[in-house]
Amino acid sequence: MNDVLLGVLSGAVLACAVGYLILRRRVLEPLQKLRCLTEHIDELSAGELSVQAEGIAGIPGAAARTIAQFAESAAADVTGIGAGNSPAEYGYKMRVVDEICKSLLPQALRENDAGGNFALAGDLQEGKRRNCDFYDYFFLDTNTLCVVVGQVPGNGIAESLFAVVTQTTIRSRLRLGRTLVETMSDVNEHLYDLGGRNSACVLVGVLNTMNGRFSFVNAGGTIPFLMRSEETFEWLKTPIYAPLGANESVTYRPETLRLNQGDRLFFYSADLGELLNREKQSFGDQELQSALNRSRSKTHNMEELLRFVQNEGASFCEHGGDVLCSAAIALEYQKGNREYVYTLIRGVPECASELTEFMRRKLEENGIAPKDRARHILLGDELFALCCRACTGETDIKAELAILTEENTLHLRMFAPMGGNDPLVSSGITSGVNAAAYIRTHTRRAAFEAGIERDMIEIVSDLE
Repeated sequence: MNDVLLGVLSGAVLACAVGYLILRRRVLEPLQKLRCLTEHIDELSAGELSVQAEGIAGIPGAAARTIAQFAESAAADVTGIGAGNSPAEYGYKMRVVDEICKSLLPQALRENDAGGNFALAGDLQEGKRRNCDFYDYFFLDTNTLCVVVGQVPGNGIAESLFAVVTQTTIRSRLRLGRTLVETMSDVNEHLYDLGGRNSACVLVGVLNTMNGRFSFVNAGGTIPFLMRSEETFEWLKTPIYAPLGANESVTYRPETLRLNQGDRLFFYSADLGELLNREKQSFGDQELQSALNRSRSKTHNMEELLRFVQNEGASFCEHGGDVLCSAAIALEYQKGNREYVYTLIRGVPECASELTEFMRRKLEENGIAPKDRARHILLGDELFALCCRACTGETDIKAELAILTEENTLHLRMFAPMGGNDPLVSSGITSGVNAAAYIRTHTRRAAFEAGIERDMIEIVSDLE
């Protein structure tokens, strides 16, 4: 009897040992290699690691090729785990995929001078996995922040590794100093060269935390939301290019907007919008925008906003469909001069008196002498007339005014849809030419910036 018991125990120990060896060889070691390689590629791209190996020559393309080669070998190592059809094997494969996807999550941002210029939060919602969703954010330099939200169609190990390749190569290219367009073109080329059936739907954005300039490229991703201060969340009407790796040659062009203090952006993967209710209506079509705007009344910070939207999505599909795994990022721009005040004025010349009254009141409150008040009000009146002429349709013009006593300057901004045309550029109309010349002569600086929804013109003049 003792011999039988000893034999059973020996067999059990042997089975456990064999099982552990298989687990280590097929799962743990490939995942460890993946983590190590990802860290090394980041160090390589930052110039902190010198790699001496076949195929590594220190050139930017080496990073992507090395990851691609590893992805193929690692996929071969671990694919056998999910080859069977049993629920246990399928569940184990899903745990491996979850582990890989969680390894993509960014680390906390380091402390830097831009830390007070924005608020940022990201979230990977747990749920039924149909795709490999991921997000990322990191600094390119002290004042430049990059955000990424992506999704690789499919929920297998190969797709999760493809997501790692995508995320790591984007980081690598941007940290090597490539522009956003160069980065997207490079990543697209390398992913396409893998020759597989996978592609990545990704939105990549870069924020200058000092001036609020935000540039982004949408390669097959969802349309992000923008909330201007004191307004509502609206979809950004921007072009969507082909997913990364789907086509051999794609011409990417960045979209750029200037964020003001309090503006918010919301990025999300497609799975969040594709939550279904009992009537098979999608969350993105029916409730997502409304949920975001309801969050405004509750004065949520970025983490709370993400949780609120998650809960609203779960409630929307309750008893009607599955809660899907999805990724999202919420970003608020916070840098700005709090002395700015603004007013909305109908963009027609007849309403110029509203701007005059607005400026007169603010100039008086700041103790500006009557003669100097008249000069600045005249500048504002001329600029308003030019903006009205440049507007592409009936609209409101947002006028922002700041009096910076420490600089002894007055800043006047006007926001309106002007078709990307600088109102100070001559249109051939004599009155317009004279107004533009007067503004340029009597201001320290005039600057125009085309935007997505609204363009912005700013003039800076000296106070006496």
